[in-house]
Amino acid sequence: MKSETNGGSTLVPRMGSLLRKHGVELTVLLGVAVFFGLIVAGDAEAVRRTFSAFDWTILFVVAGLTTGGFAFRFLKWEYYLRRLGIDVPLATSLLVFVSGLMMVITPMKGGGVWKGWLLKDTEDVPISRVIPVVFAERATDLLALSALAAIGIVLYNRSAVVVVGLVAAFVGIVLLVQWRAFCLTVLEWVGSLPVVGRYTDPLRIAYEDSYALFQLRPLTISYVLSLFAWTTEGISLWFVLRGFDVPAEPLFALSVFGIGSVVGGVSMLPGGLGAAEASIAGLLLAFGYSAAVATSATIVVRVGTLWYGAVFGAVGFGVFKLWRARS
Repeated sequence: MKSETNGGSTLVPRMGSLLRKHGVELTVLLGVAVFFGLIVAGDAEAVRRTFSAFDWTILFVVAGLTTGGFAFRFLKWEYYLRRLGIDVPLATSLLVFVSGLMMVITPMKGGGVWKGWLLKDTEDVPISRVIPVVFAERATDLLALSALAAIGIVLYNRSAVVVVGLVAAFVGIVLLVQWRAFCLTVLEWVGSLPVVGRYTDPLRIAYEDSYALFQLRPLTISYVLSLFAWTTEGISLWFVLRGFDVPAEPLFALSVFGIGSVVGGVSMLPGGLGAAEASIAGLLLAFGYSAAVATSATIVVRVGTLWYGAVFGAVGFGVFKLWRARS
């Protein structure tokens, strides 16, 4: 009985250690498993024939659109840093941002906090100042994707429960952060606690920065940038469907991409793996596309967005390390 208890008590730490050491490898394996499952479900031979007819030059278009989306998201990152008075050289800011893309395959893209560690290492910026930026990035990204998802809900009379819930949660968070008297009271109470009280100062800094970022003007600017970013990336699904020589409307493709990305985001799975693919493929099937086309298009668009981003970020991090070694 004692050995069972000890075994159970050490399971979580062991799993945590495994994820820290091999998280990327496990995510890649999960991605391969997801694609394999899609191919099997879509009939492997039919998928092979569908891929053989694909216009592979479309991949360059998808990569270009995804890179364009990264550019808009970098503008938002840079705007947030300037808004908070975090003075970082533009080259450093760009390399840190691109390096952070390598972590898109972490749960809820939580690896974005890694950008805080990089700025701490290079420019001695407190991590407590970067966390609000990362949180605001994620929140406005999810809001923009919800807007894309809403296109399909309006046009095709689908259930709006998830999107409405996300928007309501976002509005609630913004209102709570802007309720300054309440938040400061909570922080004062936290400061009186025996263990967590030592973190009051960084928590207060994080709150003050969050308060600044979620005011109307920065919120509007960052939301517009997010909308441009995800529209640029989302339209890639339309090009992919055209590459398979099947009819598609741009607004339809945007809404499918938006719904898939929202479902993937709220799933808390690394990169939304499994959830996003199932949503995109399922919606394409629901609207009359063959299983082979739905499967093939989902694989191509996810390779050209999610996995391209991870590789792009890895290359950026390699450049970052070389640059740091020579400076």
